Amino acid sequence: MIIGKEILRYDIVDSTNDEAKRLIASGHGEGLVVVAAAQSKGRGKQGSHWASPAGMGLYLSAVVLPFKDLVALVPITLVVAKAVGAAIEKASGLKTEIKPPNDVLLNGKKICGVLVERLVSGHVIIGLGVNVNTPAAELLPAKIGQPATSLLLETGRESDLESFFHEVLATLDHRYLAYLNEI
Repeated sequence: MIIGKEILRYDIVDSTNDEAKRLIASGHGEGLVVVAAAQSKGRGKQGSHWASPAGMGLYLSAVVLPFKDLVALVPITLVVAKAVGAAIEKASGLKTEIKPPNDVLLNGKKICGVLVERLVSGHVIIGLGVNVNTPAAELLPAKIGQPATSLLLETGRESDLESFFHEVLATLDHRYLAYLNEI
């Protein structure tokens, strides 16, 4: 196991990726997972905002240190998206699809975004936000052609966030280790 060797939980952070950066600077390293019940400044690619209402979604960042060059970094976003998609499928029984490079869709609607950042130190932060028990009123307005959804909206039932968190971590770690064996 790499991802999840150390898990730090917070009620609220500005961004789990930003908190992971601060923790790396203070000596934490590979295997760290930062998980928060809410984010005040959750973000996605190109600085877009990710709605992170308290207790409704899974907001986490995992720290890894596998890359010797930027070429090896390119596929990791897709590896992560596929891992989260598999965890969503297990939790919901519904088929997901990947909208490259970093979105997981359920029934054609965005349920998860992945944000991967590489630091000068070589650490890579894998951030993800999954709409789990998020009602429609809490989702951000849809981007053109890309409405959002949650497990709650697609299944009609609430999911246990803790169980889902552990499923995502286990799947992510498994797929990440398989990826390392390929590079």
